[in-house]
Amino acid sequence: MPARVSQALSIAPIGIIASVVVVSLLAFASDSMRNALVLNPYRVKHKTEVHRLLTAGWLHADASHLGFNMLALYMFAEPSVRVLGDARFTALYVSAVIVGFIPTTLRHMNEPRYNSLGASGAVSAVTFSAILLDSKLKLYLMFIPIPIPGLVFAIGYLVYSAYRAQGAKDNINHGAHFTGALYGAILTYLFEPAAVEHTIRSYLH
Repeated sequence: MPARVSQALSIAPIGIIASVVVVSLLAFASDSMRNALVLNPYRVKHKTEVHRLLTAGWLHADASHLGFNMLALYMFAEPSVRVLGDARFTALYVSAVIVGFIPTTLRHMNEPRYNSLGASGAVSAVTFSAILLDSKLKLYLMFIPIPIPGLVFAIGYLVYSAYRAQGAKDNINHGAHFTGALYGAILTYLFEPAAVEHTIRSYLH
């Protein structure tokens, strides 16, 4: 988690967190709702149910999956939204949900029983956006007593996500972590190239 959160969150991340929590909790109680919203690449291709690329980002496997993603979003949203503003932050988050699911959809579109869900791709995009927009951002990880510079965490996160995406047996889209992180970094640079370049120079020096 980041070593600091300097300001209260604005309306965009609070609204996103609230909507994800509500939809996820409702889906926990309703299998029919979950089945209607979960990403099923086969149905995306053969039934043209493309809405699932978006709606699956509002579902979670269980309470711990939901809690971890929303806590991470809460912690990393402030540095990103402070620079991008509500509109661009929302565009980053929503588009990252879709982009994060695209590789999985292409890989499993002929497997009728394969499903995937979770906000991990979008949360990863926000995480990398924050890291690239706040040169002072440091993170404390469990069992590591010293703060880790954001850029070091980013590199390690990409390596770990790529590894976890291999052979995962649950419905959590681990591959979306990697895709979302790269997408978040690229879109943040397109939005604020000067700010990102300043952060990278700060890390290098």
